[in-house]
Amino acid sequence: MTKEDRARIARENGAKSRGPITPEGKAQSRMNSIKTGENAETLAQFVPPNSGVLCHEDRKKFFALIAELTQIYRPVNQEAAFLVRQIAIARWQIERTQTDLNCIWNDELLTAAQQPAPVAEQYEDYYYQAQVSRKLYGGKSPIEKMERHIDRLERRITRLRREILNVNKNFPTVAIPMETKEEATPEPPKAENSEPIVYVTEPTPEVLAAYRREFPNHRIVVLPPDDVANGIDYDDDLPPAPRRAA
Repeated sequence: MTKEDRARIARENGAKSRGPITPEGKAQSRMNSIKTGENAETLAQFVPPNSGVLCHEDRKKFFALIAELTQIYRPVNQEAAFLVRQIAIARWQIERTQTDLNCIWNDELLTAAQQPAPVAEQYEDYYYQAQVSRKLYGGKSPIEKMERHIDRLERRITRLRREILNVNKNFPTVAIPMETKEEATPEPPKAENSEPIVYVTEPTPEVLAAYRREFPNHRIVVLPPDDVANGIDYDDDLPPAPRRAA
């Protein structure tokens, strides 16, 4: 098979693919190309620096946690989605704290194991664990504080769950982004001509020119002859200009 034949077959097979169809499949496919999250648009608000992921932690795993929680709680608007994000952060912090606890325990066990144990070899691990327990649960050890911190995070998650249910039930409206538009500068009002209107019943060029010379700032209104014939009297408004130009 030639190189051209392989390329043609690859194009034909690629054309048959229609991608994910279900909402779950589409949501999952969004994560396929995410490595670090710097170029993510949908999840741009979660790219560090942020309140969820530390610089050395797996951001893609954090994104997947948000996606899973979104499928579980199904927020109906931005407020509920924010609460889901807070649950994800709390879950992430619990996992981090538990990892820290294990690291502290392992560090202390390795340190204790450097000392000889006054017991049989098969009991050494239990001996070292007991020694480390006395140290970590007494004095100024941070273990108890860290465990209490996990309990507080669990209570926070419980409260956030109730708030999500409340928002989804009682406040289902999705907020529409407000568009800021520049207010048009109002045009200054045009000065009205306070001069009286001049009515003309003979709209010949000579008569109009004479009226404009006599009353330059007046509005000249041409009346049809029928109005005069019907008895509308405008003699009081007519200027003393000649009826016809001399």
